[in-house]
Amino acid sequence: MGNILAIAGSGSKSISLVLGTGVLIAAVASGLMGMELREIADWAREVFSATFMVILGIMLAGFAYCLVRMVERRRVGLNGDVWLEAASHLAGGVATVALTYTLLGISLGIGTLAGQEVNAETVQTIIGELTSHFSLAFMTTVIGLPVSAALRAAIHITDTYLRSTPVTLRIGEQS
Repeated sequence: MGNILAIAGSGSKSISLVLGTGVLIAAVASGLMGMELREIADWAREVFSATFMVILGIMLAGFAYCLVRMVERRRVGLNGDVWLEAASHLAGGVATVALTYTLLGISLGIGTLAGQEVNAETVQTIIGELTSHFSLAFMTTVIGLPVSAALRAAIHITDTYLRSTPVTLRIGEQS
């Protein structure tokens, strides 16, 4: 029963971490882009595709859960290596998904060219479709690779810090 409560508590903390980070990112994006949240969401859905955002969101939530579990275990002197490893793989997975969507966007763009006759009347339409597909291709990389690098840095720096900090127990706790 205690283990279930610990898992639920970690889930609650990781949801708070994801939502809090999301709110901060939305506020910064709104300030930098001069757009309202609804406009930013519409732009993101158009540029990234819903599937990319869902997959990225699931991976970020998984990463947050692993980070929280690792911190909880390290703080009381327990081994958190499995959570460190899982978080590292999720961070690497973000880069893999970003690059996969880059290839998807390029493939869709090439497919657009292959499926249509290019002449003076159709060139504007074709360029519009190419721009849409290539936007998906390059924006997923522009966002995904730095996010992946930031996640890897966050998990490894946090782990190094926790390993170098002495374990302190509360009164009545045992290691």
